[in-house]
Amino acid sequence: MYKTILIPVSGKNGLDRAKSALNHAKNLACGDIVLLHIFEPLPQIVGGEAHAELLAEQKAKGQTLLNTVAAEMEKPAGSVRCRVEEGTTAETIIRVAHEENADLIIMFTDGRDGLQDMLLGSITERVLRNTDTPLLAIRR
Repeated sequence: MYKTILIPVSGKNGLDRAKSALNHAKNLACGDIVLLHIFEPLPQIVGGEAHAELLAEQKAKGQTLLNTVAAEMEKPAGSVRCRVEEGTTAETIIRVAHEENADLIIMFTDGRDGLQDMLLGSITERVLRNTDTPLLAIRR
């Protein structure tokens, strides 16, 4: 049993995958499940009030997505927490896993998707290579 499980949730196909990951996590968790949504860093060209508005908009979209996923959870409400972060995906997953003292990260993988994945590796692969937190990779 794991005390804290981190589940990254993306906007594209994220809802179905997150629900499936929650089913896995429910059987493995004896503590908290942390749902994480990451949005790409905003361009530095935009500044001031416009930057703050865009940041708030991205955070609200992410929180709405996570609230939808959390509503599917049958565990007590206090055991599912949501975080919305700005940053590059793999690095942010690793950082948040350490901040939350996660015992397990659950991610889905499609395998390699194209030239970028061939050169850099998939997000799941980059997380696996750079974290010391156990990772459960589920093939779609």
